[in-house]
Amino acid sequence: MIPILALLLAANPIALKAARMFDARTGVVVQPGLVLVEGQRIARVGGAVPAGAQVVDLGDATLLPGLIDAHTHVTFEAGASWYRDSMDLLLRWPTEQAQYAAEYARRTLEAGFTTIRDLGAYDSLDLGLSKAIEAGAVPGPRMIFALAAIGSRGGHADLDPYPAHRVPPLGVERGICNGPEECRAAVRWQTKYGAGVIKFMASGGVLSLGDPVDNPQLTQAEMDAIVQEAHAWGRKAAAHCHGDAPAKRAVQAGVDSIEHGTFLKPDTLALMQRKGVFLMPGPIQDPAGLPADFEKKFPPAIVEKARAAVKAWPEMLRNAQRVGVRLAFGSDAGVGMHGKTNPEQVTFLVRWGMTPAQALQSATVTAAQLVGVDAGSLEAGKLADVIAVPGDPLRDITTIQRVSFVMKGGQIFLNGARPAPPQKLALRAAHLFDSAAGALVDGATVVIEGERIVAAGPNVAVPPDAQVIDLGNSTLLPGLIDAHVHLTNESQDDFAKAYVENVMRFPTEETLTARVYAQRTLLGGITAARILGAPDLTDFGLKRGIELGFAEGPRLLVAEHPIGSRGGHTDGSPAPPGHLVPRGVPEGICSGADQCRDAVRWQLKYGADVIKIAISGGVLSLTDPVDVPQLTADETAAIVSEAHAWRRKVAAHCHGDEAAKIAIAAGVDSIEHGSFLKPETLTEMKRRGVVYVPTLMAVENVERRAREKKLPPLIAEKAMAAAGSLAKTFQTAVKLGVPIGMGTDSGVSHHGFNAHEITLMVKNGMTAAQALQAATVVDARLLQMEDRIGMLAPGYLADVIAVPGNVLQDPTAVERVTLVVKGGRVVKRP
Repeated sequence: MIPILALLLAANPIALKAARMFDARTGVVVQPGLVLVEGQRIARVGGAVPAGAQVVDLGDATLLPGLIDAHTHVTFEAGASWYRDSMDLLLRWPTEQAQYAAEYARRTLEAGFTTIRDLGAYDSLDLGLSKAIEAGAVPGPRMIFALAAIGSRGGHADLDPYPAHRVPPLGVERGICNGPEECRAAVRWQTKYGAGVIKFMASGGVLSLGDPVDNPQLTQAEMDAIVQEAHAWGRKAAAHCHGDAPAKRAVQAGVDSIEHGTFLKPDTLALMQRKGVFLMPGPIQDPAGLPADFEKKFPPAIVEKARAAVKAWPEMLRNAQRVGVRLAFGSDAGVGMHGKTNPEQVTFLVRWGMTPAQALQSATVTAAQLVGVDAGSLEAGKLADVIAVPGDPLRDITTIQRVSFVMKGGQIFLNGARPAPPQKLALRAAHLFDSAAGALVDGATVVIEGERIVAAGPNVAVPPDAQVIDLGNSTLLPGLIDAHVHLTNESQDDFAKAYVENVMRFPTEETLTARVYAQRTLLGGITAARILGAPDLTDFGLKRGIELGFAEGPRLLVAEHPIGSRGGHTDGSPAPPGHLVPRGVPEGICSGADQCRDAVRWQLKYGADVIKIAISGGVLSLTDPVDVPQLTADETAAIVSEAHAWRRKVAAHCHGDEAAKIAIAAGVDSIEHGSFLKPETLTEMKRRGVVYVPTLMAVENVERRAREKKLPPLIAEKAMAAAGSLAKTFQTAVKLGVPIGMGTDSGVSHHGFNAHEITLMVKNGMTAAQALQAATVVDARLLQMEDRIGMLAPGYLADVIAVPGNVLQDPTAVERVTLVVKGGRVVKRP
């Protein structure tokens, strides 16, 4: 019944009510305001609320169309120092920068901007972000993006003048062209990967070091080729242009918009008006002038250009208004702070002489015309992009800086201010699992201050200013730990479809999509995890996003590229080298002890917390036997010694017994999977303290898919062989007393169901207490975090979950988590 009820509620229209509504077509405020939304579109404006509609009454507010920013750089944000920004851009991996971009997108949306045109980014960051927003992995505005801006060598589109032997020069693929045919090819590269608009640099820029601000940087023939090719692909062309002479060339070429236009003369503006070319005059200057610390932030060459631009811009804007050029709002956000500068610059337009209605129209109906989106006004049939601000923005335009409600495409993203989390929290329940003792404590309370536990157990005094959550007949446990996940991907039953989609997916999209998997995992009760292998540092990017507070997910340790042999389990598919780029030592593929040591160093250089090796074949690789050794004793010893020298542990993917003996002798810290291990090998693991992480869930999953004929024949054969042996190996390990950790290999199965591994561990011979200890204290030691997670004790991080009833009597209760607290912050509650 619950899913059916949810569908019925989702099908019901939503009625948005407020005291006023801004009619962007006429530029007037009407009273009262009512917008009826059905699905993603506006069904009706005004009239009565229909029966059965969900009513959102916003009170003394004004409904407006979602605002549109026609010029952003949402994948970057300038900080306090140009030099620090430049260093960060050189050092930061795209997968980490993507996490910042997602945060900027969230701030932009919550500031009321439901559509943006993003005009230029490196490393396909805008592509990845846009796809993640479309998939619902990231909250953000609708994006029309340009990918790489197109321009000349040494111009504003090119990198600053770094020595070419240090910083690789950009080429045609990344927008740098010389001559009409190269420029035409540069357009085609951007459209190939999904650019919805073509951005080119007609003139120099303010924030580039090597060029004048206003000189022409493309010939007439080059601009003609760019615009013609963009239009042939159904894309509009936007010309970054400060100078007057290059603007004339761009207009002659048929450009759709001039961006900035700082030094444009009246005759050029009049020409734009006659030809219907839009002017995006942003960034809208602060009437107070440049900040006092501007000269400290930038190099002298940039300061000089900025001062010239600030001096010329006001006259240009007055002339543009006088001749009637269509002005579309754009903030150039990224130069300023996302979510702050966008609405602030709307208010600046009013201070420069526009009426509030004109300023709002430039950011709604006019910008919608330029961008080409079916939004920008509150009318039946338009996309349901609706925001609300307090009071009347035509009387006080600054209310646009205090957006209280945001809907995009019929989905509510903001409705009022979010409450601040409590500083003190008390959790009460009938039981508490003491993970050190493997026993329950009855009538327990956990008191949390900030991110740490300050008291836990029976008869604990609750501070009077603490927020109390009474969970009744439940068990409190330490947040669970999963020692083996692959959070940056998730399998599908259609093996071929998943394979092709993985090859086509850009790393920036993959690391942002992984946020969905990370959040699911956290809500399933896993508050810490080890990602044992991911391509292109997508795991590192996800980890940074969580650490920075931009994404929800467990605490993460990451391995980056797993290390293995050519043709082995980590080497990818056996495609011809001309079809897929072969992997090398930096990607973990090594031959010989020295190369394997170097492969470890590559992972450590880029931030790996743990080293993962594939010492035997695997189930889901297309050509190798599942159990044969794939690294020699010397290679394995080199890997382990180098990792240990850096105080990193080594996790060995290993199904086969002979391979496991090599790994154990080399000193690995854990054996993952271990499907075919013999009793004597398990005994040696116990003697050496090597942790066994069986990943029962993964084998359960591939066995199902093999029986349902959803895997290629060789993989299905290996899956059935592993499934026929793993349970027996695990049961033997339990009887022998091998230290066992909990790991799921999630990604092979769907994320968020990790606790099912505990159910399988109990089913195959562990006591409930042993299985829970595997997922707490054992894994905490394996992750080298035993001093701060895995126990409910004073001083430990406040990672706490709750499950219904007595978990030792019903260990399957871990699959029904009702409360999740991570670092003192409640992320799920009854």
